[in-house]
Amino acid sequence: MVSKVRADTVGASVRNVGWAYSSFFCTKGLNLVSVVILAWYLDPAEFGVMAICLAVMSYLEIISQFGMGAALISAQEKIEETASAVFMVGLTFSLLLLALLWITAEPVAAWYGDAQLAELLPVIGFALVVHALTTVNTSFLYRELKLKQKLLPDTAKGLCKGVVAIVLALLGFGVWSLVLGHLAGAVAATLVTWWVRPWWPSKWPDFATFRYILGFGGHLIGAQTINATPRLLDNLLVGKILGMQALGIYSLAFRIPELGIKSFTNVVGSVLHPMMSRLQSDRAELVAYYYGALKYSALLMFGAGAGIAVMAEPMVHLLYPPKWYPMIEIMQLIAVAFAIGTINMVPGNLFKALNRTDLMFKVSLINLPFFLILLWLAVPHGIVAVAMVQLTLAVIRFVPNYLLLRRAIDITARNTFAALLPGAVSALSGATAGLVLLHSGLGGDNDLSRLLLTALAFTLAYLIVASFTAPEPTQALLKHMRRKWSKHAKGPKGASKSPSPLRAKEARN
Repeated sequence: MVSKVRADTVGASVRNVGWAYSSFFCTKGLNLVSVVILAWYLDPAEFGVMAICLAVMSYLEIISQFGMGAALISAQEKIEETASAVFMVGLTFSLLLLALLWITAEPVAAWYGDAQLAELLPVIGFALVVHALTTVNTSFLYRELKLKQKLLPDTAKGLCKGVVAIVLALLGFGVWSLVLGHLAGAVAATLVTWWVRPWWPSKWPDFATFRYILGFGGHLIGAQTINATPRLLDNLLVGKILGMQALGIYSLAFRIPELGIKSFTNVVGSVLHPMMSRLQSDRAELVAYYYGALKYSALLMFGAGAGIAVMAEPMVHLLYPPKWYPMIEIMQLIAVAFAIGTINMVPGNLFKALNRTDLMFKVSLINLPFFLILLWLAVPHGIVAVAMVQLTLAVIRFVPNYLLLRRAIDITARNTFAALLPGAVSALSGATAGLVLLHSGLGGDNDLSRLLLTALAFTLAYLIVASFTAPEPTQALLKHMRRKWSKHAKGPKGASKSPSPLRAKEARN
C-alpha cells in the first residue's frame, strides 16, 4: 500500500518529521539533561509536588486552547479571520483559567496537605497566558510545514528552562527551581517564536468563524481532555494516596520514555495532520498514506519502546542516584505503553484531517470508564500497578479507534495487521537478544558496559529482522547513507577531492 502514495508526499512527510523531531528532541533532550542533574540535588518529594503542578497545567492548557490550533491547521478558507478568532478566544480562555487557578490553589493545597502548592500553582499558571500568545504563530508553522523554523524556539525553551532550574537548585531554591525554570522556558519560547514566525491580527472574524473554531474544537477538546485524564488522575491519586515521594518516582520514570517515544508520536502527529488534510479529497491515496504512516510509526516506536524497556536497569543505574532505582520497573511498563500508544496516534490524526473530531470524542468516551475503574483498583497496590494500568489502557484504546475509523474511511483488519506486524516482530527479536545479553554476565558490574553491550545486541537483532520484515525502509536507509558518503567523498560543494601529487603524476604517465 505504501508504494501507491506519491513520492513527493512521502518525501515531504519524512523531511518535516525529521525537522519536527529535531525540534522536539532538543526541547525534551535538554529537559532530560537538566532533570538528571536536578535528580542529584532534589528529593523525590519535590519532584512529586512539581508533578502535581504540571499535571494541572497540562490539563488546563488543553482547555485553554480548545482545539483551536488544529482548527486553524484544517481551515480551507478565511484563514486570517480564523487566526484572529483563535488568538482572541485562546487568550480569553487562558486568562479565565489563570483566575480560576488563583482561586482554587489554596483548596488544592489543603486537600494534599502541602502548603507550597498554594504558592506554586498561581505562579506556574502564568505559563497558560504565555503559551496562548503563540498559538497562532505555532499553528501557522505546522500548517505551512515550516518545522525547521520551530527548532529555534524549542531549543531556546529547553536551554532556558534547564539553565534556570539548575542554577536555582544549586542556590537552594528546591521545588521553586523547577517551577521558575518551567516559566522561564515558556517565556523564551514565546519570544523566539514571534521572531521566527511573526503574526498580528489583520482581519476581524465574523460569527461564522467563531462558530467554526468552537465547533471544531468542541469535540476535539472533549477527546483531548478525556485522553489526558489518565495522566492527570494518576498523578493526583498517587500524590494523595501514596504520597509525594512515590509520585516523584512515578513521574520521573516517564522522562526517558517521553523523550524516546512520546516525543515521536507528538511530532509525527503534528506532521500527519496537515499532510492528511491535504489528501482528504483523494480517499485512495489517503488510505495508502494511513497504512504507510501506521507501518513506519510502529516499526520505529515498537523498537524504541522495547529498547528502553530492556535497557532501563543499567540506564537508571548509570544516570541516577540509588534513591531513584524504584522507577526501573515503572519505566519499563511506561515505555511499552507509549510504544503501543503509537497505533492510536495515527487514527487520531486521520480523524482530525477528515474533520471527524466527533469520532475522536466517542473513542475517548468509550475508553474513559475502563481507565477510571482500573486506576481506582490499582492505586492502593502501588505505583507499579498504576503503570500497568497505563499499559493496559494503551491496548484497550485501539479497538474503538479501529472500529470507528472503519465508519469514516475504507480500512481493513488484514491491512492494519500487516502494517503493524514488521514493527512487532522486529521489536520482539531485538528485545530477546538484548535480554539474553543483559543477563549473560557480560560487562560484569560496570553499568556503562552492560548498557552499551545490551544496546548493541538489541540494535543488531532489530535491524537484521527489520531488513527482512520491512525491506523498504532498510533499503532507503542504506541509499541515504551511500548518498551521504558520496557527498563526503566529493568534498565541499560537490567537487571531487584533489588527488595526491603522486597519483596525479601516475595519472599523467
